[in-house]
Amino acid sequence: MLHFRGIIFIFCLAFPILGFGQFRNDVNKVISVDYFNGFIFKHKRQIGHLITDHPVGFRVTFDQKSYGAEAWQQRYNFPDAGLTFIYLDYNNERLGKSFGLIPHFSFYFKNNKQARSQFKYKIGLGLGYNTNKYDKESNNKNNVLSTDLNFGILFQAEYQRELNERLFMNTYLAFTHFSNGSIKKPNSGINVISANLGLSYLINYEPTEYIYQEEEPVSKSGFGYTLTLSGGMHEYSKIGTGARPFWVVSGLVDKRLNHKSALGVALEWFASLSMKNDIKYDYRLEGKELPDWNRIGVALSHELFVSDVSLISQAGYYIHDEYDYYGKVYLRLGVRKYFNDKIYSSLVVKSHGAKAEAAEFAIGWRVK
Repeated sequence: MLHFRGIIFIFCLAFPILGFGQFRNDVNKVISVDYFNGFIFKHKRQIGHLITDHPVGFRVTFDQKSYGAEAWQQRYNFPDAGLTFIYLDYNNERLGKSFGLIPHFSFYFKNNKQARSQFKYKIGLGLGYNTNKYDKESNNKNNVLSTDLNFGILFQAEYQRELNERLFMNTYLAFTHFSNGSIKKPNSGINVISANLGLSYLINYEPTEYIYQEEEPVSKSGFGYTLTLSGGMHEYSKIGTGARPFWVVSGLVDKRLNHKSALGVALEWFASLSMKNDIKYDYRLEGKELPDWNRIGVALSHELFVSDVSLISQAGYYIHDEYDYYGKVYLRLGVRKYFNDKIYSSLVVKSHGAKAEAAEFAIGWRVK
């Protein structure tokens, strides 16, 4: 019953994240089912004891096809958008099973959408529920997942072959990741690489023409300015110290390159009560003046615009970080949702190489 409630909970959380705007059409939805077998990628030496067997599972995917009703669909060669439900059995009692619900976009390589063979790639970010999390007393060997709910990331390459106008065979090479963004430690995260085989069926089928239209060039004059306030809870470095709040204030200047992309530079201030607590009790600092728990960074930012959602990727460098626990370089990857031309929200994961520091929830304002 507990596992069932967890699955229902991630459904309730992920539905508002997606917004279901892509399911407004009544026709040409696709349902897919696939089975997979894979392996756990050993991204850290410390997780080697958990790699004892091949994880297996299945996925059910719902997609809405696009035909150019909105301009962004033509820019990206008419992608599909939808939801992927994942059931994953690690075949290891310490890890248990994961259930995921991941909103995604699927992009086509070929411009000829009538071809019987298609190559696609999928990108998704959502939520997962794990049945056997870390527990100090009963499951202390699980150092990859320490919370019931986790973030799920999905990347995959796909080959699709049309069997008839409504039925398709699919083969996939998929990468699935679950972690909690260091809300609680331990949080090494788990990465599964799998080979998948399945079928897709086109429901509510109705022959539809693709809409092609000439777009006006995007205005490239001047610079844009954004102000973002981010926050959340995390355990900075030590297991068992408890999650504490953090916040980030970021100002960015960017330049629009085209309809799809913008490049920019951000100046950021970081403050973490968890980091402050770790500094206070760090035995290495005994008898020394404690370092400042505030940090300042400069980041190079890229934003990829897809409909009213964009993908955020950033690489930054701390110009002020006296504690210097993770090193000077930090990375971010996440999604941003625009509610109008000015207001947006974001969910991004900040890391230092393979070490996640925090999942940042943000609200922002585009000044120009």
